[in-house]
Amino acid sequence: MASTSGVKSRKASKFNTNCSVYGCHSKKGHDKSIHFHAFPPKDSNIKVKIVNALDQEEKIGKRLAWERVLLMGKPVTKYMRVCSKHFKKEDYCAKGLTQKQPKLSHFAVPSLNLPKRRYTKQQVDTHRKMRFQKRHELKRDAKEPYTVAVAETRFCEIVGDSADSQEPRSYEQLTTDEKVAVQALYSLYNSEVSLQYDKAVQVSSDDIFVSFTNSIKENTHLNSLTGIPTFEQLDGLVSLVCEFYPDKKVHKLTIKDRIILVFMKLKMALKFNVLSFLFKLSPTYTKMIFSEYVGYLSSILKEHIYWPSYEECQQNMPIYFNNFRSVRVILDCFEIPLEKPKCLCCRIRTYSHYKGRQTIKIMTGVSPAGIITFLPKAYGGRSSDKVIFEQSKLISKLQPKRDYVMVDKGFLIDDICSKNFVKIIRPYFLRSKKQFSEAESRMNVSISKARVHIERVNQRIKVFDVLNTPLPITLVPDIDNIMIVICAMVNLENPVLGMDKFSIS
Repeated sequence: MASTSGVKSRKASKFNTNCSVYGCHSKKGHDKSIHFHAFPPKDSNIKVKIVNALDQEEKIGKRLAWERVLLMGKPVTKYMRVCSKHFKKEDYCAKGLTQKQPKLSHFAVPSLNLPKRRYTKQQVDTHRKMRFQKRHELKRDAKEPYTVAVAETRFCEIVGDSADSQEPRSYEQLTTDEKVAVQALYSLYNSEVSLQYDKAVQVSSDDIFVSFTNSIKENTHLNSLTGIPTFEQLDGLVSLVCEFYPDKKVHKLTIKDRIILVFMKLKMALKFNVLSFLFKLSPTYTKMIFSEYVGYLSSILKEHIYWPSYEECQQNMPIYFNNFRSVRVILDCFEIPLEKPKCLCCRIRTYSHYKGRQTIKIMTGVSPAGIITFLPKAYGGRSSDKVIFEQSKLISKLQPKRDYVMVDKGFLIDDICSKNFVKIIRPYFLRSKKQFSEAESRMNVSISKARVHIERVNQRIKVFDVLNTPLPITLVPDIDNIMIVICAMVNLENPVLGMDKFSIS
């Protein structure tokens, strides 16, 4: 039994050759008069003439000509065959007709029983012309108003339910309300009021675009949705963007709407699908608007993150820094969660052993007065604080033998600062000691009281939820612009420290 079944399977596979032309059901072995031919090779240099879709003669390669004529909608493989039903007798060599397998001539192209296109070029052109004429008629009819006759009804149609149920009454027989209605109807009729509207235009609710931002009326709502404290700041941003980046073409959204879209993404970390639903856009176009305008806002707001002079720092020194008056900047790093990249190298560079996942590390420099004064580029979570400090070139902004830097225990930058004669203020390490000395404990308390303000600044930065949720990989190229916009908006808010926290000299 096993041997018999094996023979059957071999016989079945021997005749398992079908014609690859759409609509042709020829199969090898069913009719011995039908022969099958392989497609010309790819490297064939033979050129043949065919009539293309525009009814023009074109000279192209033989294999491409076969594919176009047979309307092959899939890649041609070496196993595909075309049966002899699609060739004329003239396509065969004279000597090959007497052979068991007739041979095609060099310039043979299928020309019989070809698959037909769904629509010919003439049908497409006719249909397109009809649609154009229909649109033209709709536009022409929309501009032609017509008058609706208002007061051509009888009194019985106004007063009674129907003309058959009641007979017409005189004006004296009407009630007071009915007389008022009749007088109003006559006055409307005499004024020749005509109602004009478009006959052929049907307006649906989707055609009327009402901006989502029109529903934001109060500063508290604006701050909750976007992180912008007041409408005055929003109007200021709109005017600056209009001045430096004016619209060169008509957009569905105004510049104000696009700025609100960007800040809603930053403040609430909404997905682009949600924003596209709120602003009636496609998700792809919403992403394009975000990337474009976060760059515009970054270039405008980066001026609000500046390095103050030594004299300005001394004039705005809080009372918590009375023992550290030479401090120019307080440094700290925080990490933003990141979606796991597909690239293995990117996974390695962004993996944080501290957080146990992929992150982006941001270093911020804050002045003693609580203003963000330094913001380098973002780094992968694997980068150490020392590497970020060294590559940010912050040391070049510090004056040797005068300026101090206040850091936490993670910044192991003693060698870099000692080479440039910059001193470090950092909490003491316990190391092998059982406990701190009294002087060390007092110093640590003083440093903690001073450094706590940079944590308050970082807390304001993290109010923007885009930094708290896993950042999509598509937003990684925009992370530097995002941080500039957020840090600049934090600087434009009310100061972290009140006026009573500064020493008045």
